Amino acid sequence: MSSLNATQADGYYHPPSYIESGDYKKKSISQHAGSKGTNQSQLYGVVRFELPFKCVCTHCEKIIGKGTRFNAKKDNAGEFYSSKIYKFTLKCYECKGTMVLRTNPEKADYDFVSGIRRKVETWDTDAAGSLGVFDMNNKSQLHSKPAADPIGKLERDIKIREKQTAANKRVNDLLSINDRDYRPDADNNALLRKSFRKDRKEKKRRLDEGQARGLAVPLLDEKASDVTTAKKIKYSKSHHNSVKKERRNFLNIRSSSIFGERSTKQKALLQAAERKNGVASIQTPSSSSHSSGPGKEKKSKKKKPKSTVSSSAPLDLLTNYLSD
Repeated sequence: MSSLNATQADGYYHPPSYIESGDYKKKSISQHAGSKGTNQSQLYGVVRFELPFKCVCTHCEKIIGKGTRFNAKKDNAGEFYSSKIYKFTLKCYECKGTMVLRTNPEKADYDFVSGIRRKVETWDTDAAGSLGVFDMNNKSQLHSKPAADPIGKLERDIKIREKQTAANKRVNDLLSINDRDYRPDADNNALLRKSFRKDRKEKKRRLDEGQARGLAVPLLDEKASDVTTAKKIKYSKSHHNSVKKERRNFLNIRSSSIFGERSTKQKALLQAAERKNGVASIQTPSSSSHSSGPGKEKKSKKKKPKSTVSSSAPLDLLTNYLSD
């Protein structure tokens, strides 16, 4: 709408009769109808209806099972107070006959209007020609017998008293169990916490033992059978020899120098270099020599021999261990 049309529209005069008649609410003929919905329920009023009972089609006497689903036309058939009454129109799968059901909010049930009826599944002993079942626990049936049978009445009274006695005993047993297990709640709580504390300490002890042996898992409890089996194991002579050899090699490694020994070729090259430079060979750590000549004096540096690095204390321990 242009600005001119908008100005003219605002300038129109609408009399009170036009507002009171409601003509302003009527839509223009040129306006589109708009959307009526997005599904078949909104467009056509068709819903998916599931039979709540086992029913029979009155047109073809076809039995329709409970839970069978239909595309039903849903209509509003009235109201019961504030609850709406809905009517569902179905079509039989077999004969395409129309079936109508209606909700009944008053009885919280369904009314079968036409074309369908509920299938009643009851057992009539008279129609079947069989004997009926007499319920011994039904007091109305028991006392409906004539009072001319005093012996039967006495037997029934005895059974009733026995049932009452058994029920009272059962209730008393339950009360005693409840008092025993749940009444001292503080003592039970302390006992439970004590058992948990003991179990927690035992688990920590086993875990510490496993970590001391280089394991990341807790050890299991020691069994007498495991101790007996371990004592019965006997190692061969070769096993003892291999253990001694490993100990001897370990002792040699501990007693040797931490510096690697030079080969014969390296020693010869070192001696030749010393002779070329005029350095006197060292005999003892305390001796020292001075070279004199026409030039200025040069002091020969003392060169201490390489000492063997060893620890006497661990060596003595290993020697005693090997001797054993």
